[in-house]
Amino acid sequence: MNSATDNRQKQPLPPIDPALAHTLQRFARLDADTPTPQLDYAERRRLLSELQAGLIRSALPGISRAEHFLAAGGREICMRSYRRPGSGSGRTLVWLHGGGWMVGDLNTHDDLCEHLAQFTGHVVLSVHYRRAPESPFPAALDDVMAVLQWLGDMRGLRPFAAEQILLGGDSAGAHLALAAAVRRIQHPADAASIAGLLLLYPPLRPGQDNDSMRRFATGFGLTPDAMQRYWQALGQPEGEAAQWLTPGGNRAAIAHLPPTLLMTASHDILRDEAEDFAHEAQALGAPLQLLQAPAMVHGFARMLAASPAARQQVELACSSWAELMARQRPQSK
Repeated sequence: MNSATDNRQKQPLPPIDPALAHTLQRFARLDADTPTPQLDYAERRRLLSELQAGLIRSALPGISRAEHFLAAGGREICMRSYRRPGSGSGRTLVWLHGGGWMVGDLNTHDDLCEHLAQFTGHVVLSVHYRRAPESPFPAALDDVMAVLQWLGDMRGLRPFAAEQILLGGDSAGAHLALAAAVRRIQHPADAASIAGLLLLYPPLRPGQDNDSMRRFATGFGLTPDAMQRYWQALGQPEGEAAQWLTPGGNRAAIAHLPPTLLMTASHDILRDEAEDFAHEAQALGAPLQLLQAPAMVHGFARMLAASPAARQQVELACSSWAELMARQRPQSK
């Protein structure tokens, strides 16, 4: 046990944000009031995710949206762009939605992507990648790489294909974003250069047994049992894909990450594994900044319409990330 772990265990935690607590209660009632004996686990979780998003949806005025489609290898990748009025940062933020690689879609993350466009001033391009268990890993990662390559090819031809490509995600999407960055470092020809990473509470190591995994196992949204199911649904990839499944272990690549902002949630079973990775990456020399969002639970970035405190934390992540990138000299890999 290292000193960072000791400090986490000794640190008293305030209660979670009341608005988030209320939202979790609403989600629990929705779960109980939605019997779906005809659906399997993945289908039920997808339905509930869509119903949850609709329960707290509140469109952000002034954000323009457009649908886009990419034909790649016999499949179609659906995307949605978000732009605030007068934005012209010269950067596109590709966003990968969370949901355990199994759940979530463009609609469940509308609120978050609208706020990201508002907070950053970038065009945000949300990607609906193939999901497990129907499409085991690395299918989702292959979709991400195809989009990144396409954006590089489309520079100057599409208004959302900006000069600089940023990459981010929440939860499983953050895992995929890190995996894509590692894969791009290992194989530069696979995708356009990634100028920065924004990672919100990523799962990085299956089978964890740590303080946060035990401390927040019940009553805080995501549970260890659900996380285990999500990891198992990815299958057992072979070769390099097996390395990309746990991208934090690629030490040589991690040392060469672009400017990265990683935000964890204080009351989240994934907190410790993400923070341990952040400290390891910093020790390797990666330009990574770690922030912990106080009084937040896993998935808080999907609850921005319900919690002003959650909105403040996502805005803080965006502003801190911008400052980090401004301090770093441009890198080409």
